[in-house]
Amino acid sequence: MMRSSRLCSALAVAFLLAPAAASAQTVLVRVIGDDGGRPMVGAVASLMNPAGVMVTNTLTDERGRALFLDVPLGTYTVRAEMIGKATAQTDAFEIVAGSSIARDLMLESSAILLEGIEVEADAGRCQVRPGGEGLLVAGVWEEARKALSAASITDQVGAYRYELMSYDRQLDRQSGTIMSEEQSRQEGYMTTPFESRPAEDLVENGFVQRDGRDFLYYAPDASVLLSDAFLDTHCFKLAQSRNEEGLVGLGFEPTGDEKSVPDIQGTMWLNPETAELQWLEYQYTFLDEEMTSEMVGGRVDFERMPNGTWIVPEWWIRMPIMENQTGFDRRVRNYIAQYHQTGGLVLEVREAGGRSLGQRAETGGIEGVVRDSLGIPKRGVRVGVVGSNQEVYSNGEGEYSITGLAAGRYQVRFVDAQLEDMGYIPNPVERDVIRGEMAFLEFFTPSIGDVLFEACEGEEREQGSVLLAGSVLDRRDRPVPNALVQIAWAGYAAAGGGNIERIRDITESTDGFSTTSNATGFFKFCGVPAGRRLTVQASLDTDRSDEVEISVPGGQTGQMTVLRIRGR
Repeated sequence: MMRSSRLCSALAVAFLLAPAAASAQTVLVRVIGDDGGRPMVGAVASLMNPAGVMVTNTLTDERGRALFLDVPLGTYTVRAEMIGKATAQTDAFEIVAGSSIARDLMLESSAILLEGIEVEADAGRCQVRPGGEGLLVAGVWEEARKALSAASITDQVGAYRYELMSYDRQLDRQSGTIMSEEQSRQEGYMTTPFESRPAEDLVENGFVQRDGRDFLYYAPDASVLLSDAFLDTHCFKLAQSRNEEGLVGLGFEPTGDEKSVPDIQGTMWLNPETAELQWLEYQYTFLDEEMTSEMVGGRVDFERMPNGTWIVPEWWIRMPIMENQTGFDRRVRNYIAQYHQTGGLVLEVREAGGRSLGQRAETGGIEGVVRDSLGIPKRGVRVGVVGSNQEVYSNGEGEYSITGLAAGRYQVRFVDAQLEDMGYIPNPVERDVIRGEMAFLEFFTPSIGDVLFEACEGEEREQGSVLLAGSVLDRRDRPVPNALVQIAWAGYAAAGGGNIERIRDITESTDGFSTTSNATGFFKFCGVPAGRRLTVQASLDTDRSDEVEISVPGGQTGQMTVLRIRGR
């Protein structure tokens, strides 16, 4: 949901150069660093009253300057803060009629180091309004707060013209695969790209609010996360770091175990080297039980611009689509049928004067054709980029297209539903994407024979024997690792002869062979009698699958099957 802001004057910067009117009071602060007096661009400068309450704030410009106009009479200080720098504050000064105050502030490099912090040091501690000397969570929150403050100021000014791509997607309930998508583009002066309510309203009435028969889901913007209403009703603690990115997490959650309205919990992720806020991810809590899912939530990315301001370059909210069904007891039950994800990303940002602050257009992509092992176009193959929830299906001509990718190297995964049910997913294929171009990638899905041959390549087996492989799943179709899989057949003697001992991961018993499923639930028997009635069963602890009977003709390479352990 987008909302436009009022147009801002392109002459705003000129106020810094013009002399103050005789009847107006102004305060001009110049913020520099401790590295030779370099101007601090994008520092948050706040005008504070004697009680320590912020009156107004702004960001410093490219010369490190912050100007406060029409300051009411009274006593003030100015506080300046910036990510990775220690906070500084002026001495108190008096504002009288017509006065014009100028002050300099130096920001020293902060001693706060986020690299190498240990979550275990504050494990389990969730603090409301984190603070205090030496507390790790307080230090992480302080850096996150600085970025949120800068983002909030940028949003209030609304000085940027955005080119934005927004989308609405319908996602599969189980896999999260994109079933359909509609895109639109907008251009104009905007503030936060999603609609957020005032913090007091969200805390009192919920982050999910009913609108007739529908529900409205709200994402928290920077102002909400900084508000007293939010800080008084949520606590913060360090979160487990993301190994793949090495980020530091600041988790938050609602206080109290019982709430009458939906709330949110989530994590802010910071770069440990620069202490800059990267993104916020969150889930909705205290929803009705049938609407509750880990997939119901959202993400808000943050990015620092060259001039020190902060924007939201990408965001999304994922909501459940509810349907109902009547059970055998004639009771109507609601359930999640699909998910609706709405979001957007910034393609380009321009200042009011037209100067571009950098294109972010993810205009590249990957397209191609999926074929079967005989070269015939194959429909319904799921194609997606590893590490992204963007997936599409090949059409009747086997064609697919994935757009909105930044320049770089991607791993593309092709999933055939039939082979996936049998526990086989091909390794992803790498492809480079160039900005503004569509890379072409043709993919041939393997046959079951190809899969079996690859699985047993290099294994010794008796001549004339066939291959048997598959996967062990639980009742929710999740892989079951370390399950014991046993195969037997009538008239078993010592089938396979002397080669059996050399078959990896297979042991010989008096009535068949046994093996163990791997981490993905996959199992294989490389060499079983052809044309015999085979009985296969999987077990884990006391839970077992149904016995499956299979007979593989001698003219085939082999066969694949699925074993479901019902008790899991």
